[in-house]
Amino acid sequence: MANVAADPTDLYWTGESFDDVLSGVDVVINTFNTGVILEVGEQLNAAIARANPKVYFLSDLGVDYRLNEFDGYEHTEWQRKRVITADTKAALEGTQTKVIQLVTGMFHGWLLIPDLGIDIEKNVYTSLGPASNRIATTAEDDIGRSIAQLAVLSLDPATASTVPTNLRIAGENVSYEEIRDAVSRVKGVPKGELKSKSLEEFNNNLKVDTTANALQYIWVLVGQGKTDFSNENANELVNPGQSLWKWKTVEDYLRGSGSG
Repeated sequence: MANVAADPTDLYWTGESFDDVLSGVDVVINTFNTGVILEVGEQLNAAIARANPKVYFLSDLGVDYRLNEFDGYEHTEWQRKRVITADTKAALEGTQTKVIQLVTGMFHGWLLIPDLGIDIEKNVYTSLGPASNRIATTAEDDIGRSIAQLAVLSLDPATASTVPTNLRIAGENVSYEEIRDAVSRVKGVPKGELKSKSLEEFNNNLKVDTTANALQYIWVLVGQGKTDFSNENANELVNPGQSLWKWKTVEDYLRGSGSG
């Protein structure tokens, strides 16, 4: 049976040494935020290199920032992630460790908020560009299941080669129109108003707004069509034909079944 250090964040807060806790593990799943990784990343990478696990999952869940085109004004969170990913891969080069960068789209729990133009309380749905643009989103527990399945596949010599080092999953690729319709069905209210703002104007404002949060950048990515994973994802690899579990949808989440 594989030994898994599933949450290195515990190591940080307990004060235990990375070497002690990582000793003998086969799989490491990093759930540190970027601020912590910048603080302890060098120490952590050195310990992982010494432990030499078979699989290491980067803390890279979320949108696919590799597609970003915010030249000169990219949010600092993604700038940090680029540095962390490069440093980690360099530190583990030459070891047996397979470094996996898994992109999951939005978490269901972070999707339905006004910062992305989704205001359920007011029943108003505002897109940058067409309301038909889709957002990849995955329930948090489905992310956990996917990581577990990828770990199993990566540890099995018969299937290890089928797991790429960079991959994307999406429990659902959903549009503003579809979110609006799901809210209507779940809450029993009339279909809400669909509104649209200028993508170009909003994006230009980000270039000078140093207070903008990452979600506002993601709103732009949605408008640019860069958050739709419909045509490129590893869903069938981790959960072929939904034979292992049923992907939770945004409507499931709204009905209260999205968190467990």
